[in-house]
Amino acid sequence: MEHAAPATYREHRTDPFPLSAAQHGLWFAQQLAPDVPICIAQYVDIRGPLDVELFREVALVAGHEYESVFLRLIDVDGEPHQVIDPPADAAMGVVDFRGASDPMAAAEMWMHDNYTARVDFEHDHLCESSLLCIGDDRHLWYSRIHHVALDGYAAMTLVNRVAALYTAAVEGRSPEPNRAADLHTLHRLEEDYRASHRFSSDRDYWAERLHRRTNGASLTDVEAPPAAHSLTVRTALSPDTVARLEDTGGRPGATAAAALIAAFACHLSRRTGREDVLVDIPLSARTTAVLRRSSGMLANVAPLLVQVRAGDTVGDLVARVQHELMGAMRHQRGNVEDILRDLGVSAEARRISGPMINVMLFDQDLTFGSLTGDFRILTTGPVPDLSVNVYRSGTPASTIVEFEANPYRYRDDELRSHHAAVVGLIDELLAADPGTPLAAIGAHDLARLTPVVGARSAPEVSLPGLLAAAVGVDPDAVAVVCGGRVLTYGEVDAASNRLAR
Repeated sequence: MEHAAPATYREHRTDPFPLSAAQHGLWFAQQLAPDVPICIAQYVDIRGPLDVELFREVALVAGHEYESVFLRLIDVDGEPHQVIDPPADAAMGVVDFRGASDPMAAAEMWMHDNYTARVDFEHDHLCESSLLCIGDDRHLWYSRIHHVALDGYAAMTLVNRVAALYTAAVEGRSPEPNRAADLHTLHRLEEDYRASHRFSSDRDYWAERLHRRTNGASLTDVEAPPAAHSLTVRTALSPDTVARLEDTGGRPGATAAAALIAAFACHLSRRTGREDVLVDIPLSARTTAVLRRSSGMLANVAPLLVQVRAGDTVGDLVARVQHELMGAMRHQRGNVEDILRDLGVSAEARRISGPMINVMLFDQDLTFGSLTGDFRILTTGPVPDLSVNVYRSGTPASTIVEFEANPYRYRDDELRSHHAAVVGLIDELLAADPGTPLAAIGAHDLARLTPVVGARSAPEVSLPGLLAAAVGVDPDAVAVVCGGRVLTYGEVDAASNRLAR
């Protein structure tokens, strides 16, 4: 088959340039927990006769267009800088699992080992993609992306560009021109923003809200560091619930995201006994057309203060959440980490995090010529507490509600119980009239709820119990560093057993 030639590669500036505020915050967080990679991982399940060499070629073209996939970090006078450094052989690798007894299981294990492995900032590129062959006509396009290089919005932009380039090539036509700004231009635009009145306005908005913040509520009272992988439970919403979610006419002035956040905040309030709860939300911080079509790490995570009042109706709560969401969206470029630091909040306190809810209801229909690809999120990164992800996946598309939880803080049965309760609240809240008393929603669950005493109370667990839990989750994770000696959780466990004997 004759294919149109893909576009030529973009010329890159190779001089180092500083990290943005968002990137620097992630770089610092990675220094604090070097064995827990702050990466997102995903794959696209492509079924049918894929032209592997063409796919690798257009993926390389897209990589050159967006540049982030070639980022490395280097030290310049004691400060981290980024440099665009395409390797000599930048083509995507191909891994063949067809000889395995269960090719899909073998590929899933390979991906898990890859995205939980430590990233060496000094030597590794921050993005990695591979094409995993699990059948003659089935491939998984896998990507592991460090958040310093790309946020989730940019990662999806890159995926869509590869699909568009492949489709144009097999159809024998020229692709739409790439209109993404290069990374040096994005850095200059960030500097311009930080010198602008808009930056001052955004900073004032978040400073005012953060001054009156409360300690984050959590669905667990167990304190523990993040792990490299998460406990996960997911389910698809029913077709009736999805139809109601998409029917904004039933929620005048309120978005689907507001309704979903309201349902989760209601559960969080009931479980903690608190009327004011904080829910973290990710914000794309892409407020202009050029930012929305470009790559890079721009995203911001901001706390949304949700007030859940005893006398609320469903409409009251959803409208209140929508009001807070609109303010957050208007000021989404203000970097909350920067502002907390300026307010004198310690680095340790800034890392105390409650639940996050990430609503990703954009279309994920991917076509590669005549082939379709199903998009699947493996991880959105290490989870300090709990992350609620709502996204579309599959063909035909289902709307998935997924809980990713810190395995050091939640048991599997606890997570499943919370997940079932929240999905039930989503179903009931969306089906209810706005004037329905909030107390009538999920009423059958209220009697059996056991409140969490407090997000920061001391857990009733022994040190051996914590050690055993850590060994069960990740025995190779670093547990103790003393001088030049490093011990993993497995080694500490073995040594304590020898001592006990």
